[in-house]
Amino acid sequence: MSRLRRRRIVPALVAALAFVVVGCGGEDLQPSSVEWRNVSLDVPDGWYVYERADTHLSMANANLRPGEDEEFVAPEEGVVSMAFTYDPGQSPDDWRRFVEEQDATLESDTRVTLDDEVPATQIVFSYVTNGVPTREMVTLIPSRAIVVLSQPVPGPGDDDAPEVFLDNVDTFRSVLESAEFGQPQLD
Repeated sequence: MSRLRRRRIVPALVAALAFVVVGCGGEDLQPSSVEWRNVSLDVPDGWYVYERADTHLSMANANLRPGEDEEFVAPEEGVVSMAFTYDPGQSPDDWRRFVEEQDATLESDTRVTLDDEVPATQIVFSYVTNGVPTREMVTLIPSRAIVVLSQPVPGPGDDDAPEVFLDNVDTFRSVLESAEFGQPQLD
């Protein structure tokens, strides 16, 4: 094959391959950030945005909603998720009561500031539900009526959810710290 012909074929092959990769692979690509209710959030590497609606947004370190031809595969380090919910009726006191009603252990109840100006309350608690120990963090952002539940998602027989939470708490906090708030979107 002549050099001139190779020079023409190689760029054409590269372009065709790029077209196929982008066209076929776009389905599995996850965003590096997401915008929801005028809040921009980073999505950690390897995480999936698996629910998105006007009143909620959910992301996890595993695809919790695989397609028909896909099989759910839990990461070795355990599954964790963050659920963002628009809920104008929730307050920190509601969650404090929940902790009491569950006979849970309140580990921390802290005021935090997100995006340098948005006040929030962060409550970390641990309890046993259906015989499975767990640890969770709820972050309430009253000025936006947003509640964020960060938690492990234990599978049958898992008893290490509190440790899985601790292994991922920095990731949960980094997602919250990445938040950039626009004007409140209150319905």
